[in-house]
Amino acid sequence: MNDAKKPKVSEIARLAGVSNATVSKVINGREGVSRETRERIEAIMASVGYTKSLVTTKTSQTIELVLTEVMANGTNAIIAETTKYAKSLPIGITITQTGRGKRSEETFREILNRNPLGVILVLSTVTEEEKSLLRSRNIPFVIIDPVGEVPSDTLGVGIDNWTGGLIATEHLIKLGHKRIGIITGPQNAESAQARYGGYTTALRRAGIVPDPELTAYGDYTPERGYQAACTLLDLPSGKRPTAIFACNDATALNVYRAARQRGMQLPEDLSIVGFDNVYPGEYLYPALTTVNQPFDLIARKAVDMILDARADSVDDHYLILPTRLVVRESTAVPKAA
Repeated sequence: MNDAKKPKVSEIARLAGVSNATVSKVINGREGVSRETRERIEAIMASVGYTKSLVTTKTSQTIELVLTEVMANGTNAIIAETTKYAKSLPIGITITQTGRGKRSEETFREILNRNPLGVILVLSTVTEEEKSLLRSRNIPFVIIDPVGEVPSDTLGVGIDNWTGGLIATEHLIKLGHKRIGIITGPQNAESAQARYGGYTTALRRAGIVPDPELTAYGDYTPERGYQAACTLLDLPSGKRPTAIFACNDATALNVYRAARQRGMQLPEDLSIVGFDNVYPGEYLYPALTTVNQPFDLIARKAVDMILDARADSVDDHYLILPTRLVVRESTAVPKAA
């Protein structure tokens, strides 16, 4: 809809039963409007097709990275690679941590007030309300590993998580392992579900029935990873896994810890495969076998998508990038074999 056909502020104010000034505050992301009133005005704006960029703030030459929290996992790699690529353009990078638990709506309103070139969302889920807020200011956003079907009006970059889970498990099966445990990621994360799906498919293809006792639920954090590893390694002799597929490297590190606390030798007593291929995996003893995520390519594609959206020249709205297995010293033939 072009500007000539957009409803006037006064029309939106009449429909919402508020003053023109109140509507103006909502349009420009200013404070002084209750949440209930703001939501009513935004709903009316959406229903009549009204979108408007911030007029009081110049678009900053930065891209905002929104993360749950900065951890020693793939988020560090995303930050490093995005910063490196953006510097060559040159564009600045701003980092926002939302924290665990329910996100505050104010987090996204603060992003609107900064009016970045675009936003890269590294979150397990992104709500429709959060997407609508960014669209209301015409701020392009790219979701990393989006959940479910990706509509044509949403930009996303994902990896082939399912194949990653498949090749990790197939590697262990080819070595002769039959009791292969898994420590998953968050159950509400599509990446975790896909990696688990690849794991179970590999088992079934090899004629191995997935054992529920060998599935321990993690959330990609070291704490939960350690607890899950202890659960698997404390199973009775004969039921304990001879190998564990950890759905991220931070979890794999804590499998090492739990195994050594129990006097186990790696990889003689236990083979371990991670997922991410981030520091310090290759420097562990033994060096970690893991599934590589192409973080450099993820970063470049996400930044390029935002710049293409600003230029109205996006070709593919959703890209799925390949994973590959990096074999090191943490996996071996099981003792029984």
